[in-house]
Order: sequence, then C-alpha cells, then structure tokens
Amino acid sequence: MAKAAAKAKAAAYTRKRVALAVEHVERGEDLIEQGKVPGRGIEFADTHTAGLILRVTPTASTFMLKTEKATIRLGEANRLTVEQARDQAALAKISLKRGRDPRRQVAAFEASMGQTADVAASAEVAAAVDDTPAQTEADRRLYGPWLWSDLVEEFLTVKLPKLKANYRTQYESYLRHQAFDRIRDRLVSDIRIKDLEGVRNAVVKSNTASAAHRVVQQGKEAMSWAWRYNAGISGLDGFEYEWWLRWSIEYSSGTREHVPTVDELARTLALAERHRSLGQTEHATGAGTLAMLWLTVLTGQRTFPTSILRHDRLYPIDGMPGWLSANWSGVEMKGGKSGSRPHALPLPPQALAMLKCLWAELDEPSPWACPSVRGDGHAHQSAVNKLLWRMEGLDQYGDPKPGRTNLLALHGIEPWTPHDARRTLGSFLGDRRLGGAASAILSHKEDRTDSEKEKVAAVTRLHYDRGQRMALKAEGMALWVDAVLEAYERERAALALIPLPEPPPRTPRKPSEKRKPKEARDNPPEPAAPACPPNPEMRSTQSTNAGRRRSQVKRPIRPTRPETDPGA
Repeated sequence: MAKAAAKAKAAAYTRKRVALAVEHVERGEDLIEQGKVPGRGIEFADTHTAGLILRVTPTASTFMLKTEKATIRLGEANRLTVEQARDQAALAKISLKRGRDPRRQVAAFEASMGQTADVAASAEVAAAVDDTPAQTEADRRLYGPWLWSDLVEEFLTVKLPKLKANYRTQYESYLRHQAFDRIRDRLVSDIRIKDLEGVRNAVVKSNTASAAHRVVQQGKEAMSWAWRYNAGISGLDGFEYEWWLRWSIEYSSGTREHVPTVDELARTLALAERHRSLGQTEHATGAGTLAMLWLTVLTGQRTFPTSILRHDRLYPIDGMPGWLSANWSGVEMKGGKSGSRPHALPLPPQALAMLKCLWAELDEPSPWACPSVRGDGHAHQSAVNKLLWRMEGLDQYGDPKPGRTNLLALHGIEPWTPHDARRTLGSFLGDRRLGGAASAILSHKEDRTDSEKEKVAAVTRLHYDRGQRMALKAEGMALWVDAVLEAYERERAALALIPLPEPPPRTPRKPSEKRKPKEARDNPPEPAAPACPPNPEMRSTQSTNAGRRRSQVKRPIRPTRPETDPGA
C-alpha cells in the first residue's frame, strides 16, 4: 500500500503537437502495456482539430476536447477511431455554442460504439439524448442528474469529516484515482458493471491488487450512499437493489507474521549508521530519519505518532531520574470505531542518550524529535520505509534499482517493516512473562489474564487515564532497550572488522560543449555613459538589503529641493 501511495504523485502532462493518427493510439497502448508512461501522462494535441487531444495515462488512453468553456471526455481510444473522435469533437463544439451540454451525447455515442461498433446506430442513440440544456455545476449537484464526478465530490464532503485527519488524504486519493477518469463525466445512472470492472482492472495494472481492492470498496460505498440518501438527484432512483455490490476483486490481504530477531533489528541500525550515503549522487540519510528508525525499534510505536513526536511532549517522570515520558493525544494515536486513547511511554536514559547523539548533529535545534532535512517540519511517516527500501536495493517506489547493493541480504537480514518491529517487541516481552507490559507499550486493547504482569488486560478507562501503568511500561522498556543496545554494540563491533566497499562509480555526464567565440563587430561599441557619483545612502541600503527581492527592498526617499518663493 505504501508503494502504491508513493507512485500516486501528481505531475504535469507531457504535451506534443502532432497530426493524430493510428500510430499515436498504438504508441499509447504500448506505453500503457509496458508500464512506461512518463510522469502523469502524455497529451498528443491534434493539429487538424483545435482542442482535440489524445491523453495517455498509466491506466487509459482517452480522446478529450479542451475548449474555453469546458473539457469534454469524448471516449476511450479503443472504442473510437481518430476520425470518429474528430467528428465527435466537432459536434461537441456545436452543442457548446448552442448553450447545450454535449457530455451525455458523446457518452452515449461511446457506450453504443463499445457495444455495437455501428457508427450510424451510435449516432442515432446520441442524437436521441441531445436535448438536455447545459447546467452549471452547482445546479447539477443541487437538482441532478449527477455525473460520477458529482457523486464523488458530494460523498467526500460527507465522509471526510468523519475520518481521522491523518487518514483523509489517503482515503480521498483512492476515489480520485486516474482510473476513474474514464467514467468521470458519465451520468451515474448510465454506469454499468462493465465500466466499474474497467476501472478496477486499470488500477490493478497501474498499481497493485491491494490498491484496486481499496478503490472497489470505496467506490461501492460511495454509490450505496448515493442510492440510500440521494437516489433522486443522483439518478439511482430507478434501481430496486444495489447492483454495484457485484463489483469485486479476488483479493485477500493476508497477515504478516514475520518477526525479525533482535540481532536483525540491531544489525539494521548499525548498517544504517555506517552507510549513511548509499551512492555518490544521493543525499546522505538525515539525522531525523535515523532518529525515527531508532525510535521505531526502541519504542515499537507506529510511524505516524513517531514522526510527529515533539520535544515539548517529553516530560520528566517523578521518582525516575533520567527517564522522560513521551506523550501523544488520542487524535494522534491510531484508533478504530471505538476511538483512540491518549498514550504515554517512558523512555529510559540509555535510549535518550542514543537520540541525543543524533540531535547533536543538527545545525539548529528543532522542536521535532525526528526533524526533516527539508524545512522546519518533521520527517514524513514513510521515511523509515523508504530508508529500509534503500538498504534493500530498491528505489523510492519500492522497485529494484540497478546498481544498488542489497545491504540487508548481504548481511543476512530478512526484509522487515516498521510494524514487524512491534511484533518483535511483543514477542520478546511475552517470552519473559511481560505480555501485559508489551500490550501497554504498544497501546493494544486489553484482554483478560491472570496476573497484572501477564494481563493484556481489562483495566477500566479511569485507571488507564490516571496511571497509564507507567511502572509496568518502564519495566518492559528497560528490558527491551537494554537487549537492543547490547545487540547493537555487538553488531557494530562485528561490522567494524569488515572493510567498507568501494563506492559505486559516478554516472558519466555529458561533456560540456565549448562556446563559440563571439565574432568581432564591424562597428566599435559606443563609449559607456559616465558613472553616477557615489551615493552614501544608496550604498548603505544596498548592503543592508543584499539578497532580498527587489520588491521587498525599501528604497530611501531622496530629499527634494526646497521650493523657492516666486515673490522672493
């Protein structure tokens, strides 16, 4: 899922002006099939029909019409030929000039072509629905009928406020996936299971089955919401049952059971510190990312609360000199439908000593425990995952990167995720009859057992809020941190006996071209104007405002000559 989200970056389309032909359609299909569509996609702008483009994205190849009034989706390139797209573009322009909305017309033509491939019959079908005057977007959402884009906007307006703030962007991204562009301007009432399956298949092709599973689940949720609460204006009032629930994908999430050993976690920490730079052209791992890796291993907390931990949320603990309590609010912690709980975690002095060594590397103090190398914010919650990918020889999207060494495999470490470290902590303390301490440290919900130390445990909310079971947590944290640091020192000493490998060669760069010498002019240059006499006020202003934008510099007001009395 993290890999799919990393690839969902927005970028500009690459635009080329061509005389559209079959070869451009075939080229687009080849790029999609091979997964080589650059960036967000390519737009081939037709030189024969103004505004007609062939848009190739990682999921689909689509004819579009761009005008000053609207952008109209004409149809998929596997349903329309170039000449048919030009004809539909011309008809759409006429409809727009008459004040009508051509979306229903072109959508009906495309759907009919996909079913019959009969141009004459499809034109008749389109003409039959070409009587709907154009609506403003606001009127359409208020009175209907909704397009798919309207349904998504209205559903997200209701749904997002009910979600946790740090999950809203991720949830929204699945309903705005590029694969939905093929039905974006389709009436909700005209969408069929074939269209939805096309969206699903496009997501599987461009991302992963898990991303497609999210797209399917959230798409069904949006349509069911419209059918239950806005059937009339959405256009779903004619359906007696939720036929879209048939939209599915053969997928099971599976359960990760990998439990890395303490030695593997410690060896990873030692390797991350030894190989701060994994290539001559790459940035070295920042102190904030390393601090986040250490905190992930030492505390077993999830990456989001770890990334947002602030120094002003580290409090001294009464009766425990040298210890600090890291604190998170309920909103910052993960919670299900029953809500989240505030969480406090005692950090022993030896853990703080390791973190302070990393904080000392910063040029300026930061309010964050895991500061970002860019700006004044905190490291992103994906920083640890990306660091582990780099050590595994992968790029920022989790794909193999040519020429990069897999350090984990080289040193006998099975790939692990930040969540696996939580499993190791729980297993380590459980083996020492401190399952209750592990549960409290990891902020798990509580079950019933016999003793307080074993109890994962049915403690009332009042007791939790008062005590946070700090003594129990501190007992578990002391054992766990000591075991990790002992293994770390052992692994670091073993690595010191191995010579560092030679850095990979730099990528050869294209040699710079020598500039041609300027030809001598026939006419000699005009003499330069005499320099103005120095102005002390201006000199001081320029030195004071060096490096500032011209618009931000306050120039001194030059004194004006005193006006003379005409009668004098």
